[in-house]
Amino acid sequence: MDSVELRPRLASFRVVAFSGKFNAITAKKPVEIALEMQPRIDLELRVPTEEENPLEALVHIQINGKATPRDEQEQPIGNFEAEYEARFVYPPDAKEPDISPRFDREPYQYSLISQAFPLASSHFRRELLSMGIDARTLPLGL
Repeated sequence: MDSVELRPRLASFRVVAFSGKFNAITAKKPVEIALEMQPRIDLELRVPTEEENPLEALVHIQINGKATPRDEQEQPIGNFEAEYEARFVYPPDAKEPDISPRFDREPYQYSLISQAFPLASSHFRRELLSMGIDARTLPLGL
């Protein structure tokens, strides 16, 4: 079991970028769409160059989405891209040799990513809803 005194805390979560592009479609009635989401998640440990700065873990999430009509799978309705960063800060007494081996273990990676991904997914879904795409069925978790 991981020791409590070496657990990082979520210090910040930010939206780096979000963009969406719609293709021109002519629909006389609402169109049922299929929404496809492809996340890419990177995890890194940042070791400070100065002694007074703490160790940090960074979770970088990139989500690419594509909306296509359910009936006609030829042309996408829109493409969406988003980037997010979650920064975790370790206690000042945490040292790199203690933390680095943990990054090789999948449960440890999951413990960091599972805190950041629902925030990113929630924002992505909210942005799609604000653009007129019914994204209520998108999953918020991993």
